[in-house]
This record gives sequence, C-alpha cells and structure tokens, in this order.
Amino acid sequence: MNKQLPGAETVVRKHLDTFLQGQGADAIVSDYDAGARLYTEDRVYVGRHEIHQFFTQFLEALPPGAAERFKLKSLQADGTIAFITWSVDGDIPLGTDTFVVENGRIVSQTFAMHAAPCALQNAAPTAHV
Repeated sequence: MNKQLPGAETVVRKHLDTFLQGQGADAIVSDYDAGARLYTEDRVYVGRHEIHQFFTQFLEALPPGAAERFKLKSLQADGTIAFITWSVDGDIPLGTDTFVVENGRIVSQTFAMHAAPCALQNAAPTAHV
C-alpha cells in the first residue's frame, strides 16, 4: 500500500505549529531535508546543521512573546510550493517565507522580514532581514 506524503500546505502548517508551540530549533529543523537550503538576505544556509544555527539565532533574537503575538496573514499552496506572509504586531509588521516541499520535507525556503527598530534582541545579522 502506497502512503501518500504530506503536501506543502500540511508540512508548512506543521512547521508553523512547531514554532508556535515553542518546541525549539531541534524540532523546527526536523521538517527539513538533510540537504535543504534556506535563503536569507545575508546568506544561504545549507543543510540541517546550518539551518539549525539560523533558527537558534532567530529564536533568541525574537521580541518577548513573539510566538503568542504571531499572526499568519496568508498561506497559499500550489503543489510543492507554499508561500506565507506573517506579522508579530508592530514589532515585525511583515515577514514572508516561500517553501518548496518534496517527499514530505522542506527542501528549499526563502525568508525575509521587516522588523521595527530595536524590536529584535541580540539581533544577529541574519535575523534582521
């Protein structure tokens, strides 16, 4: 019997739930393929290890209560591609991600956000795109 793998929307919703439930970088990175790429303004993170580094810095830099104030503005999925826009009240008025999902794993992602001045704590260069 062939088990159908989850599509892009299902994988991205799980990915967002993992973040919102505060499960941490280890759990977040489990959604990625071993050779996945994460594209940011500053660099391309290749593989789970580098993507883990990104999420560790990103989570540490978020303003207090960010997960509780996170708002998914839109999620559009078509085949293997999903696109989201999101915000965290006035601290991060706009964030956007595009995901490519294959075989139930994220293989490619783009990330960008606009943060209000001083909204991010301990901001690493890659976390304040």
